[in-house]
Parts: sequence; structure tokens; C-alpha cells
Amino acid sequence: MDKILFLGSNSFTGFYFQKFIKDKGLDKEYKFIGTDISDVHNNNFSVSDYIKLNPLDKSELEDVIINLKPNYIINFIGTFSGATYNDYININTNISKNIFDILVENNLEVKKVLLIGSAAEYGIVKDMPIKEDSCNNPVNYYGLSKLFQTHIAKYYHDNYGINVNVLRTFNIIGKGISKSLSIGNFIDKIEKARDGDYITVGNLFPKRDFLHIEDVVEAYWEVLKKGKTGEIYNVCSGKSIAIEDIFLTFVRMSSKKLFPLVDEKLIKKDEIMDIYGDNSKIKNDTNWSPKIDILNDKAYNVF
Repeated sequence: MDKILFLGSNSFTGFYFQKFIKDKGLDKEYKFIGTDISDVHNNNFSVSDYIKLNPLDKSELEDVIINLKPNYIINFIGTFSGATYNDYININTNISKNIFDILVENNLEVKKVLLIGSAAEYGIVKDMPIKEDSCNNPVNYYGLSKLFQTHIAKYYHDNYGINVNVLRTFNIIGKGISKSLSIGNFIDKIEKARDGDYITVGNLFPKRDFLHIEDVVEAYWEVLKKGKTGEIYNVCSGKSIAIEDIFLTFVRMSSKKLFPLVDEKLIKKDEIMDIYGDNSKIKNDTNWSPKIDILNDKAYNVF
């Protein structure tokens, strides 16, 4: 039975990945081992073993990988806001580099390493849709740190033959998403609001490419099993949706009568009005496609 080690098991993505494992019965076919820095495993799916691990400590990570000798390694760990430059590099770049170094230094072979990148690696792109070979112009430390991770993955693939895929994920929607993201902030405000309240918002007219987290983790699994070695894949819907439509969908879910109130301080200068990705590559290589209609308030719930 192949062993799959996944870092960041207590994260938002880690939670839904384990839900996916449970729903598909994959724990009957593979042995899953989750790791995180917490003392306890924060889920009730009972589909994986758990190891407490400080992922920033290379020696701890090395002990786990050497002892387990996993067939697959997935890194869900990442930070996207409120961090210093060094935090971004240490968490979003160096953990993945340490995984590669441990494999090379100990002559360990794995079937695949799966890394979570970001659409932020592209930054400002003029031509839509964004393809995997579009120019990279990250505009913040987060995007830069994820781009560094991608370059490191390519280096270890090209020079050491490590089978790796990088998944550039666009905007995610799902219950439990961080409040520091605009989507999570919407959800939090709507959940706390009373019927008839006004919800402060920024510019609702920009359009972005959204996916539900359950479609996202399924894409990760399909690439883990079917992705071509060394490739980058966009994980996106291939279309853009106005943020206003997302907001109104959440309001309908809440069954409350709520109204948006624009706060000029929340409007970003030089906001890019329309961004969406091209998902033809992941579709062609894995047969994955998103299933959940983001604008159907009956298809899922964020509360």
C-alpha cells in the first residue's frame, strides 16, 4: 500500500483533502499520514495517521521522511497575508526546498512531490486567459515566494529527476476559509449580520476566477496521480465571475435581507478588473473539471 505524506493537515485545504479521502474511500487503497505543528489532529474523518511536526525544522522533517519513506509527498503549508518577507520565504519557499534536499541527501525516491503554488505568481497579466506559460510578474511577497518555490521545483526536477508538479490555484471558496481573504471576510460579516443590516464592501465590480475548495482538492488528487512530470498546472474554472455576484450568492445562502455599503477606503487603486485562467492543460492531462456551480446557492453552503 503506497504511503502519502501530506504537510499542513490541519489547514483549510488539509481539512477538505481529508474529507475528499473519506468521501472517495481512498484510505482503503492508500496509507495517509498528515503532519502539522499542533498537538492534535483537528478533524474527525479518521482517514490518516497524524504526526506533530514543526515543518520549519529541517531535522524534524528529515526524521519523518526517512522513517516513513513515503511514496508521495504533498505540501499544503503556506502563508498568504500579514507576514514579513522572511516569513513568506521560510514558509512558502524553504519548506519545499528542504523536502527536495532531504530526498537528494538521503538518496530517497518518491513517485511524486506535489506543491501548491498560486495565481499570484502571474501578477499583472494583460492577455486573458492566463496560461501556464504566461509571464510571471508577481506584485507582492506572497506571489514572489510562491514563484521561487516553482523555480526550485523546476531545478530539482531538471537536475535530480524528482517527479514534481506545481499547482497554481486561483481564488477558492468554501466554508472555513480564512477571514483575512476577501471571500472569508464576506462570509464572516454576513454570518454576524442581522436581517436588514448593511455590509461594508469595497469594489464589487472586478471579476475573478473562483472554484469551490472541494473541486480544488479533487484537482490536486488528479494531478498527483495523472499529472505529467515536471509540469505546472492552473487550477481554475476558466471563467470569471463578478465579486458582486459572489456577494449576492452568499446573501441568498444566509436567508437574510442584507445590503452592500461601499467603503471608499476598501477600494484598491489600479484594481485589475478581470482575471481568469486557462484550465485546458489540467483538463487534457487528467480529465479533471470543476463540478460545483459557484453561483448556485443550493449547490453548497459557506455558513
